[in-house]
Formats: sequence, C-alpha cells, structure tokens
Amino acid sequence: MTTTHPPVRKLREARTAQGSAPVRLAALPADPRPVAITDLTVRTDDGALLTVALHRPAGEPAQGEATGGRDEATGTPDAGPVIVLAHGWAASRAVWHTTATLLAGAGHTVASYDQRGHATSTGESGSVSIERLAQDLGAVVDAVAGTRPVVVVGHSGGGYAALAYAARLHAEQPETAADRLVGLVLASTAAHGQETPANEVSMMGSKKFSRALGIGWLGRRLLGKTHGPAATFEARERSRHLFATTRPAIRAAFFASTQDMDQRDGLPRIDTPTTVVTGTLDKIVDPSHSRTLQQHLPQATLHTIADAGHMLPLECPQQLAEHARALATRAAR
Repeated sequence: MTTTHPPVRKLREARTAQGSAPVRLAALPADPRPVAITDLTVRTDDGALLTVALHRPAGEPAQGEATGGRDEATGTPDAGPVIVLAHGWAASRAVWHTTATLLAGAGHTVASYDQRGHATSTGESGSVSIERLAQDLGAVVDAVAGTRPVVVVGHSGGGYAALAYAARLHAEQPETAADRLVGLVLASTAAHGQETPANEVSMMGSKKFSRALGIGWLGRRLLGKTHGPAATFEARERSRHLFATTRPAIRAAFFASTQDMDQRDGLPRIDTPTTVVTGTLDKIVDPSHSRTLQQHLPQATLHTIADAGHMLPLECPQQLAEHARALATRAAR
C-alpha cells in the first residue's frame, strides 16, 4: 500500500558543541516535495519477515528498487544512492519518520525497517545476535536497492548492526564494497563496551517493567536518561510508547546481544566515508565511544550535538537527515 504525505518543513537549526569539527551539511530544500510511503516485506534467509517503509518523492515510480536500479516503465536509471535507516533496541521504524520524510522531500529514496521482533516484523528472541542483525540489514539493502549504492544510517543498536554489515561487506567483497556502501552515518553508537548488566537484562524481560512503562508519566521518568533536556514532550512520549510496546522477551534478547560485542578489529577495513554523530549529554552510549569510532575508521569525521541525549532520531532528526544527504550527494557526483 502506498500513501502520500505532505512535505515536512525544516525544523530548528542544528547546533554543534564547541571544539567539534565544522559541520558541512547538505542543506535541505526550503520547499520540499510531497512524499509517498510504500510498505514492503522482506524475508530473511532464516524466515523472519521484516517490515520496510519506502519513502520517495511522490509521483516517482517505485519499481526501480526491485529491478537493479531501473524504472520498469522507462528503463532509465534511478539517480543516487538509496538511504537505509536502522533503528536501535526497543524502537521501530517510526523513530525515523521525520528524517525519512525530510530526505524523500529532498529527492532521495529512503528505506526504514523494523528490526526483527520489533513492531510488525517477525522473529523470535532466540534468533538475536549482532551478526544476525547485520545479515538482516543486508537483506533489506539487497531488496530495496537492487544494484544501486547505499548510504546506511544506524542509531544505537542499529549502529552495531551497520558496523558489522560494513565490516563483513569489506572483508567478503573488497573489490566492490566501496561501490555498494558509499556512506555511513553512525549515531549514538559504539563498537564495544556495551555489556548490559544481568539485572538490567532481567528487568527488560519483566512484565512488571512493561506495565510501568505503560503508565505515561512513570514510563517517561524511567526512560528519562535517554533524552537530553531540550527533548520535546512528543519525543519523550514516542520513545516511551515504543519501549512499552516492544515484547519483553525481545527487549531482553536485544540488550543481552551486546554482552561480548567488540568490533574494533574490523574498523580499519571499513574504508567508507563515515559521519559519526553523538550528543554531548548521551548517558546511554558515552560520547567517548564515538571518538573511538572516529579514530579507527579510515574515513570518519566526528560531529557532536550540544545538549542532545541518546535519542537523536527523535531529538535531532533534521541534522541526521542533513548528514545522510551530504554523503548521498557526495556519492552521486
């Protein structure tokens, strides 16, 4: 099913912390185009069904994504990379709605998807691992992009999957990886040091915790550390709702999946233009991890957002859109 949405106007100007590198962003258009959203389903090799939302400028045919980058009606090549957005734990593709709509309104094709077991995607708790999530990301890329290049944007746990996908791609396809993956945006994420304490994993799987999250004021208070002080009520409430409606077993499995995660050895081989983004007040994934990524990824730049917390897709969707657009525009030249 395809629906058409009015354009999303630009939000407040993004701020960067003092001392960070100058931000060279690709400006979003002042008069964005209406956006069409099509829901797709991607089947993974182990049988999970991943729900994908494909955002594109209204009026453009959608067939190109399934035909090797050409429109079936005209046979002409589709322009530019597809931008694929991967969300973190206990969220859904809904966190990317504003970012995806801004990008599609600027002329890009954008795919956001629900991680396995989240929202409307299937998948059981026993099938969760970082490598499995990287394979899921690869399945989405192959399904929506055909032979077109991609820019991958990963937030938090979605960033763990993006790193694993990128490292595997460069290791297994060294001659073609640079043509396939032309950009990475890594937001509020890390390559290591994300061991979740056993008591917290247990809490994530607790129905009592789910009931507490279901109470508006209490759920927002319990998740208070995930946002910066400037986060809107709507952002905090969206985050609470997504966390509360994720199945307890899935929450626990995803938070447990990082117990032994250490992807630092694979970072030097990811020779992809990369933008690392962190909020100065991120209390979930310490900003020091972003500095580690910047230091060890061959083509990485680091951007910090003053006073932002962990939930950058909800707190700073415009800046993430501009970073993704900058990489996609650079690759299309």
